[in-house]
Amino acid sequence: MAFLSQSEVEDDQYVFTCSLDNARNLSNILKAINFKDHAACFATSNGLKFTVENAKCLQANAFIQPVRRL
Repeated sequence: MAFLSQSEVEDDQYVFTCSLDNARNLSNILKAINFKDHAACFATSNGLKFTVENAKCLQANAFIQPVRRL
Protein backbone atom coordinates (compact mmCIF):
# COMPACT_ATOMS: atom_id res chain seq x y z
CA MET A 1 0.00 0.00 0.00
CA ALA A 2 1.62 3.25 -1.07
CA PHE A 3 1.61 6.06 1.43
CA LEU A 4 3.20 9.48 0.96
CA SER A 5 4.27 11.47 3.98
CA GLN A 6 4.01 15.24 4.25
CA SER A 7 7.68 15.80 3.46
CA GLU A 8 7.24 14.26 0.00
CA VAL A 9 4.47 16.68 -1.00
CA GLU A 10 5.55 19.67 -3.07
CA ASP A 11 2.60 21.89 -2.20
CA ASP A 12 2.72 23.20 1.39
CA GLN A 13 -1.01 23.88 1.60
CA TYR A 14 -1.72 20.29 2.69
CA VAL A 15 -1.07 18.98 6.18
CA PHE A 16 -1.53 15.37 5.11
CA THR A 17 -1.82 13.53 1.82
CA CYS A 18 -1.63 9.90 0.82
CA SER A 19 -2.05 7.67 -2.18
CA LEU A 20 -3.27 4.07 -2.34
CA ASP A 21 -2.44 1.59 -5.03
CA ASN A 22 -5.29 -0.65 -3.82
CA ALA A 23 -8.13 0.70 -1.63
CA ARG A 24 -9.18 -2.87 -0.78
CA ASN A 25 -6.22 -3.19 1.61
CA LEU A 26 -7.33 -0.16 3.62
CA SER A 27 -10.93 -1.36 3.55
CA ASN A 28 -9.94 -4.77 4.96
CA ILE A 29 -7.89 -3.18 7.74
CA LEU A 30 -10.75 -0.91 8.79
CA LYS A 31 -13.31 -3.74 8.62
CA ALA A 32 -11.14 -5.78 11.00
CA ILE A 33 -11.51 -3.17 13.76
CA ASN A 34 -15.09 -2.12 12.93
CA PHE A 35 -16.92 -2.87 16.17
CA LYS A 36 -17.73 0.74 17.08
CA ASP A 37 -19.06 3.68 15.06
CA HIS A 38 -16.16 6.00 15.95
CA ALA A 39 -12.41 5.53 15.67
CA ALA A 40 -9.43 7.72 16.47
CA CYS A 41 -7.04 8.28 13.57
CA PHE A 42 -3.49 9.49 14.13
CA ALA A 43 -1.36 10.62 11.19
CA THR A 44 2.35 10.91 11.95
CA SER A 45 5.61 10.62 10.08
CA ASN A 46 5.61 6.93 11.13
CA GLY A 47 2.33 6.27 9.30
CA LEU A 48 -1.35 6.00 10.20
CA LYS A 49 -2.78 4.52 13.37
CA PHE A 50 -6.47 3.74 13.82
CA THR A 51 -7.74 2.99 17.33
CA VAL A 52 -11.18 1.74 18.31
CA GLU A 53 -12.17 1.29 21.96
CA ASN A 54 -15.23 -0.28 23.57
CA ALA A 55 -16.12 0.59 27.18
CA LYS A 56 -12.43 0.98 28.13
CA CYS A 57 -12.05 -2.80 28.26
CA LEU A 58 -11.44 -3.69 24.61
CA GLN A 59 -9.16 -1.85 22.22
CA ALA A 60 -8.16 -2.55 18.62
CA ASN A 61 -5.35 -0.84 16.73
CA ALA A 62 -4.48 -0.89 13.04
CA PHE A 63 -1.16 0.47 11.76
CA ILE A 64 -0.25 1.46 8.22
CA GLN A 65 3.42 2.21 7.75
CA PRO A 66 4.59 4.72 5.14
CA VAL A 67 6.40 3.59 2.02
CA ARG A 68 9.65 5.48 1.77
CA ARG A 69 10.43 6.42 -1.82
CA LEU A 70 13.92 7.33 -2.87
